[in-house]
Amino acid sequence: MGVKVRERPKGSGIYWVLIDHQGKRKAKKIGTDQKEALRVAGKISAKLTLEEFNIETKKESKAASTYKEVATVWLETHVKTLNRPSTYERYRGALNKHILPAMGNIPIDQVTRSDIKNLLIKHYGEGHPKSSVCTLKDICNGPFVYAIDEGLITANPVVGVAKRLNMKREKSKVEPLTHEEVQAFMEACDKHYPEYSPFFLLLFRTGLRLGEALPLEWGDVDFHGRFIVISKSFRRHKVENTKTDKTRRVDMSNQLVEVLQTLYTRRKKEALEMGRGDQVIEIIFHREGKMIEQNYIRRIYDRILKKAGLRHIRVHNTRHTFSSLLLTDGVTPVYVKEQLGHSSIQMTVDIYGHLIPNSNRDAVNRLDFPQPSATYPQPVQNENGQDIEISPAFITLVPKRGLEPLQEYSY
Repeated sequence: MGVKVRERPKGSGIYWVLIDHQGKRKAKKIGTDQKEALRVAGKISAKLTLEEFNIETKKESKAASTYKEVATVWLETHVKTLNRPSTYERYRGALNKHILPAMGNIPIDQVTRSDIKNLLIKHYGEGHPKSSVCTLKDICNGPFVYAIDEGLITANPVVGVAKRLNMKREKSKVEPLTHEEVQAFMEACDKHYPEYSPFFLLLFRTGLRLGEALPLEWGDVDFHGRFIVISKSFRRHKVENTKTDKTRRVDMSNQLVEVLQTLYTRRKKEALEMGRGDQVIEIIFHREGKMIEQNYIRRIYDRILKKAGLRHIRVHNTRHTFSSLLLTDGVTPVYVKEQLGHSSIQMTVDIYGHLIPNSNRDAVNRLDFPQPSATYPQPVQNENGQDIEISPAFITLVPKRGLEPLQEYSY
């Protein structure tokens, strides 16, 4: 089987889709749009894989594909192409472990809402949080959306199921440490695990994700400009792009610059002692020259929390701590958003908005009418101490030094 895009005749700018399937060949003229030709070729290839495309249109259509068959094509041609490798691995794992055993052999057009509900209820009953149930629903939904686009089904049984089950994603709880708790943590780290002090100080001073800090190299650090370039992430034994697929610059505090410079000097000394001359291992934080696994550094983090007598919170909360300490100190959300690498300012505000000081409470006073600068006139008394009524309509300003009256005005 093969589906190819060819320019025919060569140099003409006219593109054809050539189909070679089960010993039969067919050509389809697309036109001058090469991207459209590639899109059509991909669509035909997917249909051939699902055995839904017939070279001979007079033949009767075959039985509907099973959910497993559609899910497999969706996973390999859509998820794998458009998403990060870690996303592909996570989706494939969820499909194989939870979804396909439950309904993989059911024809895609015969899967019911009841099948979906039973799957989600079973997953929740096994002790998984609602956020995990919602993720499973999203993965389960993908093949149905793909099937609708390909004309295999006309309705999606997943739509509205999670809402009816009241399965809403729970916002992750932000549990930042205070200045005093950060200091206690670092003191315990310096005492019991001093070799990891630079790493954890980096997390607290930059708000980097764990996967962004682990693959850092010395070439990413600019000591003169006092910033670090974040361009990659390390997870599941693989180095890939950052979560947002963007490169950003993160500022370093003076203390962090000093600590990393000291660490670099120590690394150079170690290289000399091991006979490598000035060839410093590029990875900043490593174990015997290799990147540290996330689970390993999490265990070190948990031990330090225990030594410091602090409550147990995730290592990701170093990122929340960085953000909350800056925001409560009056730093703008825009700066925090840039440092964290959020895709939008809305994400920053949604997560940390409650931490932003309300410094504009007096701004509403600007809406008030201007107040007169002089005090209101007080009652005048005669010689007997009795109040004299003065009409508020007009007041004549008494001249001084023999001058004429200045003006009359009405309140």
